[in-house]
Amino acid sequence: MQGSEFNVKYLQQNGWDYPILLKSSEGTGLKVPPRTFTVNDVQHYIGTKRIIDVLDVNSQKGTEMTMTQWVKYYNSIPRKKILNVISLEFSHSKLDELVESPTIVRDIDWVDNVWPDELKMKQTSTTNNMEDMKYPKVKKYVLMSVAGCYTDFHIDFGGTSVWYHILRGSKIFWLIPPTDENLEIYQQWVLSGKQQETFLGDLVSDCSRICLNEGDTFMIPTAWIHAVYTPTDALVFGGNFLHSYNIAKQLQVHAIEDRTEVNYNFNGR
Repeated sequence: MQGSEFNVKYLQQNGWDYPILLKSSEGTGLKVPPRTFTVNDVQHYIGTKRIIDVLDVNSQKGTEMTMTQWVKYYNSIPRKKILNVISLEFSHSKLDELVESPTIVRDIDWVDNVWPDELKMKQTSTTNNMEDMKYPKVKKYVLMSVAGCYTDFHIDFGGTSVWYHILRGSKIFWLIPPTDENLEIYQQWVLSGKQQETFLGDLVSDCSRICLNEGDTFMIPTAWIHAVYTPTDALVFGGNFLHSYNIAKQLQVHAIEDRTEVNYNFNGR
C-alpha cells in the first residue's frame, strides 16, 4: 500500500483489522531525522543526564542509566550484556521537533482530537513522571536496540495501536491475530509464568513473520500479539495511540491487562 492511501477514508471503508506495511514514507506525512542520525544524536537532543529505562534482554529485568552511560554502552564492542531501550518517550524535548507521526495517526488519535488542549499545553516535563503528566504521553518514542535483542510476545499497552518506523537497522516481527481464541491462549500463557519455556507461536494456529528494514513504516492495529527480534543494531521511531476504529478490542485488551496484572514499566516493542 502507498502511504497516501492509508488515510481516514480507507479506515471508514475497510476498518483496520490487519497490520499494514508502508515501504516508503512518501505521502504519509511522517517526519523523521535523516538515516545518518545515531544514538549520539539522540543524546544531543535528549540531554546527557536524562535517566532512561533499560531492559536486560537475558534476565528481562529493568534498570536505569543516564543517556551518557547508554551511549557509551551502545558504542562499545564487544558488549557484555544485551540491553534494549524501548520506552523512551521524548515529547517536549528538543528531539520532539525532528519527529512527526504519520498524518493518519494525527487524524484519528484521541489525544490529538479529544484530550483538552489546555491540559496538553500545561505539559512541560519531558519525562514520563506520572505526577507531572497532563495527558497520556505516549505519542513519540525512540527505540535503541543492539543486535540480539528480543522482546517476547505481548500486546501493546492499553489496547493502543502503533506506528513504527525503522530509521536504522532491521527488526523481525512475529504476529498473531487477536481472535478470541488467540487472546485466551495468550492470557493463559502470560498467567502460566512459563513464557521462557514456551514459544507462544507454537500454541496458536496462525503466527506469521515479517522482516522490517530501513525506511519501512509498520502500522499495527489494536490487540495484535507480537514478538520482536533485532538482528542488527537498530534505531526506531514510533508511537502509540487510541482511536475510534478499534474500541471493542481496546476494551478487551484493558480487561486482559486487569486479569494478567500487566507491568507498565516497559511497553514491549
